[in-house]
Amino acid sequence: MNLETLNPIELAVPVFFLLIAVEFVFGRLRKRNSYRLSDSISDLSTGLIFSIAGVAVTAASLWLYEHARSALSIQTLFGAPAISLTAPFWAWALVFVATDFIYYWFHRATHEVRFLWACHVTHHSSEEFNLAVALRQNCFQRVFEYLFYIPLAIIGVPWQMFFICHGVVKLYQFWVHTRHIGKLGWLERFMLTPSHHRVHHGRDARYLDCNYGGTFVLWDRWFGSYVEETTEPHYGIIKPLSSFDPVHASVHEYVAIWRDFFRTRGWRDRLGVLFRPPGWRPADLGGPLPPPVFEAGDRRFEPALGRGVKVYAAAQFVVLIACVSVFLKFAQRDPGALLLAILGAALVLALWSLGRLLDGRRAALRIEGLRHALTPPALYGLAFYFSLPASAALILAVIAAASLLWTLWLRRSAGPAEAVEAAVDSRFV
Repeated sequence: MNLETLNPIELAVPVFFLLIAVEFVFGRLRKRNSYRLSDSISDLSTGLIFSIAGVAVTAASLWLYEHARSALSIQTLFGAPAISLTAPFWAWALVFVATDFIYYWFHRATHEVRFLWACHVTHHSSEEFNLAVALRQNCFQRVFEYLFYIPLAIIGVPWQMFFICHGVVKLYQFWVHTRHIGKLGWLERFMLTPSHHRVHHGRDARYLDCNYGGTFVLWDRWFGSYVEETTEPHYGIIKPLSSFDPVHASVHEYVAIWRDFFRTRGWRDRLGVLFRPPGWRPADLGGPLPPPVFEAGDRRFEPALGRGVKVYAAAQFVVLIACVSVFLKFAQRDPGALLLAILGAALVLALWSLGRLLDGRRAALRIEGLRHALTPPALYGLAFYFSLPASAALILAVIAAASLLWTLWLRRSAGPAEAVEAAVDSRFV
C-alpha cells in the first residue's frame, strides 16, 4: 500500500510550514506574536517523532483494519454489496461524516479516560496556541485512534477510503489552531472554528473538556459538550509541563499513571487510575486535582538562553527536519525493519537532546557534542552494512563535524560552570 500517494496530511506538509511562516509574520506585524522559538521547535519535534513512529504504526494499524474488514465485514459474513473506491459522491460524503462522528467520540474519550489522555496530553501541553501546535502530536495516539474506526471496517469501508477521509478530517483541524481569526458568524453553528478550538485548548476551569469536534461542532451541540468562547483562554494543561523536551512531552503522563497505579492501594483504585478522568485521584493519593487558579501575570516556561544557543538550536532543527524528511522517503522503499529502527531511534535521540538544550540543561551541550562525534563512525558502519548512499553519509558526516566544533565553541564561550544553564528565577516569562 502506497501511503504517500493517499495521505492528504503528507501532501500538505509544505503548505503547513508556509502557513506557519505567514502566521508568524502576520503576528509580528500586528504586534501580537504567538510564537516562541523553543516552544515552536518543541511543537514540531513532537510532530517529527509522530511521523517517525507513524511509519510502523500506520502500516500495522491499516493492516489490522483491512484484516478486520476481510474477516468481519457484513460483506464477508452476509454477502452485502461491496463498497468500492469508485462509489458515488454521496457514499464518500457519508463515510466522511461517519469518520468525523467516530473521531468526536475518540477525542472525547481521550479527555475522559486517563490512559487515553496520556496519548493526547502532548497536543495540549504547549502554553501557546498557533498553527505549529496543530502539529504537536503524540506518537502513541494512532495506536488507539485507529482502533476506534474498526466499525467502519465491519460495514465494509475499504482502508483507502477510510484513510483519505480520516486524513481530510485531520487536515481541516490544522487551520483552527490560530488566535488571529475571530468568530465566523453562521459557520459557528455547525462547523468547528478557531473560536471553538481555542476554548478546547483552554485550561481555565470553565473551558475544560469541551468542543471535541473534528470538522463539525454539531456533535458537541447535540451531545452536551459545547462551550462558547467568552474570553481568550489560558493555554496548556492544568499542571504545566515546564519542558521543551519532545520525548518527555510524549511519555510524561504514562510515567505518572505508572507511578500512581503502583502507589495506590486496592484494584478498584488502580483501575480508576487507568479508566477514570485525568483529574481523578484516589483518596490515598490526595483525591481529585483542584481546579486551576490563575493570577494576574500568569507566567510561561522560558529558560533564558543565549543568542548563540538559540541560533545553534534553530540550525540543528532545520538539519533534523531534512533528515526526517529523507527518512520518511527512504522508508517508502522498505529497506528493512532493523535499519529503519536504528535510523528512527537516532533521530528521536537527536530531537530529545535538542529539547534538553532548550530546557537549559547544563549537560545538553556535552550530549550534543557526543552525538556529533559519534555520527561519522555510525554513518560509516550503516553505509557499509546496509549499503546506504556514500554521498549522503559524507554530507552528514561533514555537518556533524562542523556541529561538533560549534558545540565546543558554545561551551567555551558560555564558561565552564554554566554552559547553558539558566538561573532558576529566569525560567519563566
